[in-house]
Amino acid sequence: MWFGPTPRVNIMNPDQIKAIFTRINDFQKVNSIPLARLLIVGLATLEGEKWAKHRKLINPAFHQEKLKLMLPAFYLSCIEIITKWEKQMSVEGSSELDVWPYLANLTSDVISRTAFGSSYEEGRRIFQLQAELAELTMQVFRSVHIPGWRYIHISLHWKHSYIHVI
Repeated sequence: MWFGPTPRVNIMNPDQIKAIFTRINDFQKVNSIPLARLLIVGLATLEGEKWAKHRKLINPAFHQEKLKLMLPAFYLSCIEIITKWEKQMSVEGSSELDVWPYLANLTSDVISRTAFGSSYEEGRRIFQLQAELAELTMQVFRSVHIPGWRYIHISLHWKHSYIHVI
């Protein structure tokens, strides 16, 4: 696909993605908008030694044995959602239910339980800030990039700085 004047390739095949991740120095990452580089830091944007270090840190968490240990947390999170749905159905009899907010919270709840040993409710503020940061990032990607614009103090830049401090 084309992103303005720049061609991009989206790879969906898991085997090809694995090959790319094992030969990370052979593939160049996309140059992004400078403000977006401030908002997004992680495996998707890192290069070279920094990428290797981060990959080495998170890789053990995704081995099959580690994932099996996370199943009780997945189960508890799913049971809580189903219980909420059952309560809503018993009150209303039958109704239409928007499951998207529940699924978004399910992801956050599982992450909280497996990584931090707490539920989503306890870490709600952190996830709200992450959602806000994601929205700010989307605003940056939807906007037109003007070189040097990041040096002008506007509310978007201030908000980004504030969230990263917290």
